Amino acid sequence: MTDLIFKDIELSDAQWIRELFSVPDYNSEDYNFTFQFLWKNTFRSKVARIGDLVLIQYNMDGRKSYLTPVGKADEHQVADIINSMLNESSLLGDDGRLVFYGVLPSQMDFFERYFGERFTSEMTRMGADYIYDAQALKTLSGKKYQSKRNFANGFRRLYRWRFEPICESNMEECLQMNDEWCRRNGCGQDFWKNNEFCAVRVALNNYKALDLDGGLLRVDGNVVAFTIGERTSSDTLLVHIEKALTEYRGAYQAMSQEFLGYMDGVLRQRENIPEGTPAFTLVNREDDSGDENLRKAKMEYHPIEIKEKYLVFLK
Repeated sequence: MTDLIFKDIELSDAQWIRELFSVPDYNSEDYNFTFQFLWKNTFRSKVARIGDLVLIQYNMDGRKSYLTPVGKADEHQVADIINSMLNESSLLGDDGRLVFYGVLPSQMDFFERYFGERFTSEMTRMGADYIYDAQALKTLSGKKYQSKRNFANGFRRLYRWRFEPICESNMEECLQMNDEWCRRNGCGQDFWKNNEFCAVRVALNNYKALDLDGGLLRVDGNVVAFTIGERTSSDTLLVHIEKALTEYRGAYQAMSQEFLGYMDGVLRQRENIPEGTPAFTLVNREDDSGDENLRKAKMEYHPIEIKEKYLVFLK
């Protein structure tokens, strides 16, 4: 593995990384190029290509960890690569162990089969993805969504609002709203909020190059909420960003509903999806970063799955 070369993740890597990430068809945020690109400065991420496999390296707090390699190779080849990595001291942690982050339950089966007693693991709750039923979020129907539905409908009654897709002509307004959100939420004193603010700026500044889709809400002509996402697997829409000014009661709930309805139409037309077939059946609203308030907010939308992830330590 001496020829393994890690490099910065760049926009020019989008095509090949997306192609290899798409092979297992995971709907985890970690196996999404945009997610990796937006958060590369936070995690000090690097990428290497090993034949037809992609390997992401994280260097947060000076500790190396890796995503499980994925791509056009069978699991025997992946196991061989990991065994080779174990013999490269430069790839290991200070304790001499090889660490994998964001390991999915199906990947845990792989580590069990090939490495048995050579690995230990622990669940990382703060990195778990929140997966929702798309139809439920679009309609907010039923008793358990009553409060969310009331907030969304209340927003529509209270304000003179309109929805519009994010495009070049309104991009600057979204950037300005992100600045205001940061000012109000004390980004300078909070590590994750500051990095979230930066990730949003990266998304907006590279919106077209990343092939993202987004929408915003205006009240009396002013941008008060916006959302950005993309299809990430055959059945899942990944929502990267949700921002709203909280003095506009129900803005978050209305923004979510309007965006999901908009994306259903966009993907249906773009991908020639026949009527009667949903454009996506699941929505991944990413993780909660360990923030208790964000965790509570995500749980209130009744996820059908909290996608567990693990740290795996190999020796």
